[in-house]
Amino acid sequence: MLAAADQQIQIKLKSAEEKYQIDQNVFSVSSNSSQTELQQLIKNLLDISDSDIEFSFRVGEEILQSTLRKYCESCNFSGEAVLEIDYQEKRKAPDESEVVDLDDWLGGVAATDSQCFAGLYNGQLAVIGLDGSTKSYEVHNKPIKSIAFIKTYEEDKKKKDLFVTTSLDQNLCYVAVEDSDCSCLYSLRGHTETVTCCSVSPSKEQIASGSWDTHLKVWSTSLNEPCDSEQVSKRRKNTGPQSAVLRTPLLTLGGHSQAITGICWKDNSQLITSSSDMSLKIWDTQLMSCGKTITINSSLQCVDWSDRSQLIAAGSSDKYVRLFDPRGQSGTIVHSTLQGHDLWVSCVTWSPNSDVELVSGSYDGRSLLWDIRSPKSYLALISTHEDKVLCCDWSHGKLLSGGSDSKLHITKM
Repeated sequence: MLAAADQQIQIKLKSAEEKYQIDQNVFSVSSNSSQTELQQLIKNLLDISDSDIEFSFRVGEEILQSTLRKYCESCNFSGEAVLEIDYQEKRKAPDESEVVDLDDWLGGVAATDSQCFAGLYNGQLAVIGLDGSTKSYEVHNKPIKSIAFIKTYEEDKKKKDLFVTTSLDQNLCYVAVEDSDCSCLYSLRGHTETVTCCSVSPSKEQIASGSWDTHLKVWSTSLNEPCDSEQVSKRRKNTGPQSAVLRTPLLTLGGHSQAITGICWKDNSQLITSSSDMSLKIWDTQLMSCGKTITINSSLQCVDWSDRSQLIAAGSSDKYVRLFDPRGQSGTIVHSTLQGHDLWVSCVTWSPNSDVELVSGSYDGRSLLWDIRSPKSYLALISTHEDKVLCCDWSHGKLLSGGSDSKLHITKM
């Protein structure tokens, strides 16, 4: 513990960014110093005191939020040793979101380099171009609950984007989108209740789905299955799922006692599911079994896996985002808890380019950007909806969010 109210402590300042490194890096500073004082110290040393550049400071695994004294007291640091502090340029707040009005609630969102996509509660897939133009195509006859981009492929010398959609009609559809055309290629049938969520494997060869029927199913994404050949010639375009080729699952697994609310791939053979039965399960599709169950005391609404940080992020009805380390051997394995939402957390998505950043969406109408090293304070407010946020996606340089206000928010990240 620090003795005096304004004790001097030794700090060592380090930066991984070469342009911000300093020659002398050990200093004696007041224990009452906060980010403001450290900020000014760095800028003076770099001779950029008039610059609007700002830095963030990390002590151990935490972002410094208060004074050095409060940090030292929280971790019982005596002040006798040198306190190492890493600093880096602070992420600038994203530009204001572009907002697109659509015809109904958004159940799922996805993006490619050139377009954005939204699955609507009227059963249509909305395609939004870079110029803001919108086209809608009938895919399901009931609300779409989730969508995911599978891959781009070529057919008849035309490039097409392949998506999977899930719906309240208990089915999934493989949908091919090109310039001014949309075809429902396959109707995936096997669930007996609403299909709430879907995820594409890293290899793009399989997708997984979860349902209110408590089961997860795994499906092939091949467009050339032998059993499909008799039906392909009968397929008609733009007439919805009733004209599509029928496909059955490769694998069905059960183990949850209530609805599966979220699903994601950990690798090409392992899946993670969240459920309203207050548990996460990690499944092995090769062994066809559940390898681990993680339980908490709140209903889980969504889940996402980060291959970079090796952490699971899950949102729950108690308004928190929890991070789990599945490498732990016992207990709940909670790595940390992100606190900032006021209502249910309905969606989470990790950054594709960072091991410490993720975005969460909530029934409180907000989507928040987090640095997981600062669990008690979000990094930025990405978008504010007029009603519940139901879905979000971070890919292809864009952060998308949508919900029950029938608006798609598009933020360049």
